[in-house]
Amino acid sequence: MSECSNLCEDPRIHQFGVALEAMGRITRVLADRLKQDSGLSMSEFEGLLRVERSGGYVAMGELASQLTLTSGGVTRLIDRLASMGLMERKPCTDDRRVQWAVITDEGRARLHAAVAPHLEDLSAEWSGRMSPDELSIVTEVMDRLRDPVPEPAA
Repeated sequence: MSECSNLCEDPRIHQFGVALEAMGRITRVLADRLKQDSGLSMSEFEGLLRVERSGGYVAMGELASQLTLTSGGVTRLIDRLASMGLMERKPCTDDRRVQWAVITDEGRARLHAAVAPHLEDLSAEWSGRMSPDELSIVTEVMDRLRDPVPEPAA
């Protein structure tokens, strides 16, 4: 066997591949059901959810960070939600460089209507397929993996 073949069989590659496949499948299923139930894409739902959980408004740069989008990506998302009447962009009065993403009453109502069916789908595809202990461990590990790897001390 070649060195590449040996490396390609490394269990870390398989472990990460399994994680990618599982999250990809779950994400596709949840996104399809969310779109059918509410007419919202997963990114639209997450944008509304993050803004709502931030008190109804959040700086667009912060929202981009939370959603792992570029500034252009979050601008397109907010513009799309604004064209649907679900979100507005408002300038910050203290800092002209900052734009706020603000959820509208219609956006809040649409989000709230989408949450119950989404929670049912989450139970069927995610949390209901794990014991409470497993779910706690998965959540703890995924939370840790969200953060960048610390730089080694010089």
